Amino acid sequence: MPMLLEVFSEEDSYEDEEANDNHITTVPRSVYGVRIAVDRFVRDLKISFNYDHGLVSLPSRLFRFETLETLELNRVILLDVPSQFTFSSLVKLRLLSVIYSDDESFSRLISNCPVLEELAVETCPQDNVVTFTADLASLKSLSIGNTVRENPPNDHLFVIHSHSLKRLSIVDYFGELDLIGNLPKLVEANLQSMSYHANVLESFTFVKRLYVCLADKARYPHGTVLFQLVCLELCSCDDSWTSMLVSLLHHSPKLQALKLVQDHGMPAERKVRWIQPTHVPECLLLHLKRFEWRDYEGTKVEKEVAIYILNNAKRLVSATIYPFSVSLVRKRKMFEEVEIATTSLRAFKLVRKHQIFEEFEILQPEGQKHMGAYNEKLIVQES
Repeated sequence: MPMLLEVFSEEDSYEDEEANDNHITTVPRSVYGVRIAVDRFVRDLKISFNYDHGLVSLPSRLFRFETLETLELNRVILLDVPSQFTFSSLVKLRLLSVIYSDDESFSRLISNCPVLEELAVETCPQDNVVTFTADLASLKSLSIGNTVRENPPNDHLFVIHSHSLKRLSIVDYFGELDLIGNLPKLVEANLQSMSYHANVLESFTFVKRLYVCLADKARYPHGTVLFQLVCLELCSCDDSWTSMLVSLLHHSPKLQALKLVQDHGMPAERKVRWIQPTHVPECLLLHLKRFEWRDYEGTKVEKEVAIYILNNAKRLVSATIYPFSVSLVRKRKMFEEVEIATTSLRAFKLVRKHQIFEEFEILQPEGQKHMGAYNEKLIVQES
């Protein structure tokens, strides 16, 4: 039985003497609501407060659940996490903008969830935690969001030691990461970081689908091979994205699908360089089937990258490029530049999908096999 508890009105709050000394607001509806939830053996509970209430302390009754399977806490204070309690049935936990008493209160909360499979954590200013530690054998999905800069800075450290993870999402602009050991069951990962720690990829050797957006000074970890990676999505918002692309291509021998995107703002002046690899990556020669480029601007570097991939992807089935420019003249020029430069692709033809040049594709003509290997039906992604 799901139960949703949300409090937004200041009229529902009051301050008693003890709470007033600590600037903590007690919300009757939360106390009553949690009591009702416990008494009715609810399985799903969401508690969310508006920041207008100030510091909102949750009642201790919250930690007496035995049937709770899903819990979301949003903008609340966990000052007193009991030393002895167990969320014995909790499978999903979301901690969004939660303030703790210290590192230990977070660790104590997590460690008392023995069957937890999904965990989402979003930091907030003055959350009182320096090191977030996720050490759970049962954990299969972990999402970390650390995108708000504190003043003064209080960079967080995230320590992850959960070898059963299948899905991992890290959006961390100001902290540090420490992944202990490999993640042998990892299927899907999203890594966005402005703190230069590309070394996290060392733990991703078994990942199958990967999204990467790293800081300008990030370097691919030496000797790391992504043996099972088949789908790669790379953000080109930093100046070193071409170097990261080459490294990922060289170290992803089974890659079948490549997508280039531009998801974040960029400076007006960029210093992007393209250094063509001395030898063609194995994945281009033997495995890459689909190539997609979103927000293609047609710069000199982008044109060189596109042409290199199209000319060397010997098993390519389809390629779709979505121009960024809204100018029809500019889109036509982009099309012609790629068309002229890929004339050696005699097994393929370059076509405009729409008259307004919203996108253009490299297609395999019907009845013709490329390199004698594939004759597949094309699947084109719509914008």
